[in-house]
Amino acid sequence: MAESVEVTKALAKESGRRRFFRALASLGSGAVTGLAGVKLLESKRAEAAEIPPPLTESSGTLILRMQQELEETVRSGRTPSWVMVVDTRRCVGCDACTVACRAENPTGPGANFRRVIQREHGPGQGAWAIFKPVNCLQCEDPPCGRAVPRGMIWKRPDGIIEFDYDRLKGPYARAAARACPFGQIRVDEGKTFTEGTPAEQPYELRSFVENGQVRTRKRGAGGLNDTARKCTFCSHLLDAGVLPACVTTCLGGAMYFGDANNPGSLVREITQGRRIFRGHQYAGVTPRVIYFEEPMPDAAHIDCTACHY
Repeated sequence: MAESVEVTKALAKESGRRRFFRALASLGSGAVTGLAGVKLLESKRAEAAEIPPPLTESSGTLILRMQQELEETVRSGRTPSWVMVVDTRRCVGCDACTVACRAENPTGPGANFRRVIQREHGPGQGAWAIFKPVNCLQCEDPPCGRAVPRGMIWKRPDGIIEFDYDRLKGPYARAAARACPFGQIRVDEGKTFTEGTPAEQPYELRSFVENGQVRTRKRGAGGLNDTARKCTFCSHLLDAGVLPACVTTCLGGAMYFGDANNPGSLVREITQGRRIFRGHQYAGVTPRVIYFEEPMPDAAHIDCTACHY
């Protein structure tokens, strides 16, 4: 009961901001502001043969810097352009980000917002494996939004795509899921991991904030059964000045998160002089999750394109 009260209080503090976000989104001003930041990162794509090595700083040091940048952005009151940058060379395939995502955003079996792709190759050019964390790309002009009636899916001024859970249900939910070129939208089937046991566990049915509203996976009115869901960069945490759960639990330090509009941010620094994967653009979208297209250490024939087939 106390937990629900605290969640409701947190939501009440954010309600005004959410209304502001939606009003700006309806005018299109947020999309313009956010897209400028994404293009700014993409404009730095490297063509030179010399490729910067992976960052050597510890993951803890990088997380501390990103958290400090996030807090500064929140204090400034300016509209950010959130982006996530992924260096697959540092991903160790531990799935800590997947576990953290499930813990932060309750989902049932088969409905997780995040997963890690693993590609392996045997003898020949040498045995190797590459891991690639994937989630919603927060696309500009998202295909899912074009597949359903206007107003069910919108983009916040900071670039995050949100869903109207009260309307994006049933056939609309499935239409949105089918429209995603990367399969990153899940239709919640209402199942739990502890279903069929003596008792479903409270942690699976707890209240939580998602897309600006208090939600629960309990069956009945207000539940999320047959609703389209996806990653929101943990927008409820960002609004409170906290990094996304996946970023703070990445053991290899493979993910960088920040404001592309901030010239001094880590995401701006890390993309300087590097080659950016362009495959998502070829699929007709401009993503806010950016991958480096650079070879693995000591394996020049392998890069992040290995996961695209």
